[in-house]
Amino acid sequence: MPTLESVCKRLFGDSAWLVRSLVGAVLLVVPVAHFLAFGYLYELINRARRGEGGGLPPWEDWGRLFSRGVTAFVLFVFLGLTPILVAWLLTWPLRLLSYGVVVYLPLLPAIMLAGPLTAAGIYQYQKREEYRDAFRIYVLGAMIRSSRARFWVPTFALIGFLVVGYPLMTFTVFLGLAASWTYYASYFRYVEEARKGRMKSS
Repeated sequence: MPTLESVCKRLFGDSAWLVRSLVGAVLLVVPVAHFLAFGYLYELINRARRGEGGGLPPWEDWGRLFSRGVTAFVLFVFLGLTPILVAWLLTWPLRLLSYGVVVYLPLLPAIMLAGPLTAAGIYQYQKREEYRDAFRIYVLGAMIRSSRARFWVPTFALIGFLVVGYPLMTFTVFLGLAASWTYYASYFRYVEEARKGRMKSS
């Protein structure tokens, strides 16, 4: 069973991880070039989905990274940012009641689900490279339910990492997404393989 610790050790276990992460951090902050960074994150999910190990891969095949990055970014906007935006809009009526920080409660589930939901969408898209597969909400919901809430740990870790590393924002964002999305994909694969094993044995 994959753990966040084992995923981080695998990704950041060699001497090249810092340079490759810095490249991603720089690209992430540059308009248009940020698609390359998302293409790299897309590839990390793809490698985890196929069960491939190793650390952070080298930056290569920039054309493929860009095209896949556009896809990953679109899915990130719709599955990650849009629920947060909708939840944020729901806080406006509550602000009129002057309940303090309580008004931001609708944001919590959206923030907690943004990461695993995006990773699940990209994971499903990669199987046939069709957008409709990424938006089968019942399938994405089943994937998250099958994780038995194990996504809480990496999500809280990501939030804490972003808060602590705020001065190095794009660097921490890239590292956090790389680790958390790879973990989610690894766990989704683990659940799929376990289900296949049970079907064969029955």
